[in-house]
Amino acid sequence: MESKFFKVSALTAAMLGAVAMPAMATEDSAAGPEYVEQVNEFLEGSTLAGVAVVDTRSRTRSTGAPGGEDGDVWSRLNYSSYNLILDFTSGYHNGWLGADIAGYLSGDLYNDSAMNGGTGEYLCNEISTCNNLDWGAGEGGPVKVTKAALKFKAGENVDGRFGFTQANGNGVLGNVWSFVPGTYRGAELNANIGNFKATYFIADQFTAPWLLSKNDYAPALWADTTWGIAHSLGLQGNATDDLFLQFGLGQVTDVKYQNGVDWANGVVTGYHDPVDTTGYKVYAKYNINDTMSVAYDFYGVNDDVQYDGLGYTTGLAFNASFGQFSWMTNLNYAKSDNDRDVNPRMIYTYGMTNGTYSLWWDALSDWNKSGEVSIYNRLSFDQGNGWNYYLGFGYGSGGKSAAEGAIGDWDYKSEYAVNGTISYSVQTGALKGSTVRLHGTVLERDEFEGANSADETDLRFQVIIPYTF
Repeated sequence: MESKFFKVSALTAAMLGAVAMPAMATEDSAAGPEYVEQVNEFLEGSTLAGVAVVDTRSRTRSTGAPGGEDGDVWSRLNYSSYNLILDFTSGYHNGWLGADIAGYLSGDLYNDSAMNGGTGEYLCNEISTCNNLDWGAGEGGPVKVTKAALKFKAGENVDGRFGFTQANGNGVLGNVWSFVPGTYRGAELNANIGNFKATYFIADQFTAPWLLSKNDYAPALWADTTWGIAHSLGLQGNATDDLFLQFGLGQVTDVKYQNGVDWANGVVTGYHDPVDTTGYKVYAKYNINDTMSVAYDFYGVNDDVQYDGLGYTTGLAFNASFGQFSWMTNLNYAKSDNDRDVNPRMIYTYGMTNGTYSLWWDALSDWNKSGEVSIYNRLSFDQGNGWNYYLGFGYGSGGKSAAEGAIGDWDYKSEYAVNGTISYSVQTGALKGSTVRLHGTVLERDEFEGANSADETDLRFQVIIPYTF
């Protein structure tokens, strides 16, 4: 406990020191002028930026109401939480060595979400730091350090970083996001090869942004998962002026999932044998003209425990702009060898690393039932004075029922969602870039006979204030 506290405190002190540090060191430093010259070089080109966020949300569900019946609508998440985020990016000492440090402080302004009767903790809302993937929102606590990495570059074509960092998305390893990203303990190496960029990323640890330690997964029991090494090789670049390509191949070694939970006694009763999983990524985007593009995305994972082989998600995207209007249509298909819901990441467990699949619709459902074909359309309007609006509609169908062997969280024939957002960003002055955003979604599902109701709604109001030093 003492050593962990020291590490957190030291990193926090480093961040606070960066905040207090002047833009340039003075010549009367006790360390002498040579030290001053090196510090100035390190700070030249550096940035210190931050964001203050308040997220207020009410998310309802029509199953599992405490003391109620199936179909009763109740609010599982009902809170207002904040993040205070700082991100320091240095220049390069001697033109090759630098450091990046970032972190955030969080807490709840109010919380009326579902509560654990045994501990008094609230349902984790993924904005405040939590004790595990289920419970603990609003506890606050120490600063969560999301990045503490050394970086280097060799000329114009090679660069890298190592420490506590994030994946850059070139390959099959991505970042779990809240308002801040999750954190890998690992290293990244990038090389420019003509019009293409190659990336190798390797890590032996990851924590979701709202968790303070990798040890916070196991207490949720269902999330008790361990793994060895995650690594990824990616290649991306412009094949022509209009065609962008990305390819990725990756692996996670020794993934060990829990294989049963005794909920009455709060213990895991067994584990699957460790398995190595493999991830595959193919992406292509073609610009039809200056205002229209089409894209194809494939993300697959070979996992013998979760899929009895291959699980994949693939889709097409069309985007077009017409003056102040823009249009998006996405077509998505998910499939696995054993008809389990597909998660586009190399470790199936939620919040434990992420993939790089690009189709995401902010519409409550993951649209990932095996065999499900889903389509989403969105119309957006930029008023030109800071006001922005969009309205979207999604529909999915085609998955099997649980009675036919499907494995997943919900058992439904089809689903549809309607969602929309109104936002305003300040255009000038000291608060330039500050944004207020109101978002809402209604998700309705047509369940198979005998299945629990699975409808949801979401209403969310966000205030986002960036600040620089």
